[in-house]
Amino acid sequence: MKHFIILLCFLNVIFFVNAQNIPNGDFEKWRVRDHHKPTGMTCTIRNSERTLDAKEGQYALKLSNTYVPNSRGYRSYALNVDNVNGYDGVAFEGDPLSLCFWAKYDLALGDTARVYAVFREKGTYKGKVDFRFTGSSNNEWVRYSVPIEWSSSRTADSVWINLYSYADYGVDGDGFVIFDDIHFTNLNVRQDNIFNHGFEDWDNIGVDYPTGWKPLDLVVYERYSSFLYEPTVLNVTDSDIFMGESSLLIKNAYSNSSGGTRYGYCFLGIEDNDYYTPHFPIDTFKYLQGYYKYIPDGDDTARINLRTWGKGQYKSNDNFYLSAASDWTFFAFPINYYASPITADSAGLIFYSGKTDSVRGPNSSLYLDNLELVMQPKSMGINAINENVSIYPNPFQKSIIIKSNGINTLDIYNALGKLIATHPIFVGDNMLNLVELTSGIYHLKTRKQSWTKKLIKQ
Repeated sequence: MKHFIILLCFLNVIFFVNAQNIPNGDFEKWRVRDHHKPTGMTCTIRNSERTLDAKEGQYALKLSNTYVPNSRGYRSYALNVDNVNGYDGVAFEGDPLSLCFWAKYDLALGDTARVYAVFREKGTYKGKVDFRFTGSSNNEWVRYSVPIEWSSSRTADSVWINLYSYADYGVDGDGFVIFDDIHFTNLNVRQDNIFNHGFEDWDNIGVDYPTGWKPLDLVVYERYSSFLYEPTVLNVTDSDIFMGESSLLIKNAYSNSSGGTRYGYCFLGIEDNDYYTPHFPIDTFKYLQGYYKYIPDGDDTARINLRTWGKGQYKSNDNFYLSAASDWTFFAFPINYYASPITADSAGLIFYSGKTDSVRGPNSSLYLDNLELVMQPKSMGINAINENVSIYPNPFQKSIIIKSNGINTLDIYNALGKLIATHPIFVGDNMLNLVELTSGIYHLKTRKQSWTKKLIKQ
């Protein structure tokens, strides 16, 4: 037993010396930076939030003002606009006389909150509510019942409700207003509720990112309380996956509705300064390796920047460039250390989806998985499939046919890399009945020619 423990410790030392996984370098762990938006409504990203300080139910809507000198500050609004009717609001039925709601507020002196509603029938204006209030409710909920100003008959088929934390151009100080239970009444008889009138339904539209990494999307959200026009980092869980349950996709994206573009990036770390400073401990490894796919937009080029330090001094600063690859491809890049007796003890790592000096287009896409630091490259044998071998259909439902010009042995691995079946392969057509496999992604690998192929079971 003693000899076994010594051998096990020795093997662990050998493993550590020869390889080190990049923290979450297989991108299996993901997190969400929460940001909740009331379902069925459009609202500001900054200063609009879900709150547990509710009059009824679990949640209410809080809109805030933030004072900023020499500017109009930050204000907030929410409106019940859907993607079908646009500014015509949402479908509505009833014969109301008043719009009612609960509010709790503490507004800066000079600031005014506003509730504005417009009723229409077949697109034609029918009536409105335009109610404003100031001051403070002294931490108490106040119920308001505001008469609707009908222009003619009370027949509307849509209502557009806009809630503001402000009514003027700028704000005079920090303040807030909380809304809850918006509804209509007719002589104190409650009408049918409008959708999500009590703000109980919320959508989490926050930033999805790999644990321990920080993408451009999260940097923008934390710095500016806003989202990019399009995400640049995505969790790959479909047929584009390499192995396991997730792979990382970094892509260029449109930066605005006018067609501007920008590159995406993602770096190891949780703070903004981890972009340039040491973040994770390492030994003096010789290679960075992993697997990637890169589909460039035009002549774009993806880039990896790996920097190492020893006792706070630079040991290396390498840029590696990834060429186009439509299938998952193995890469291994040497780390070029500066001449010094100090060994590396920490590192930083950044991936870019395109050229940072001149963005080529919005569609350059870099897929990454299974990152490691190693002494010698050690590919899993993921090479291009032999041209003399064909596999079809792919995706498949029950069986596949492998057409081969030689004798071989085929191993089938599941998405987690576990060997689940082995089949002999002969010259000509080989039909394999794989009906017992569950739906998902598999990897086929032959032992002689060392080719692999991703296979999808529907």
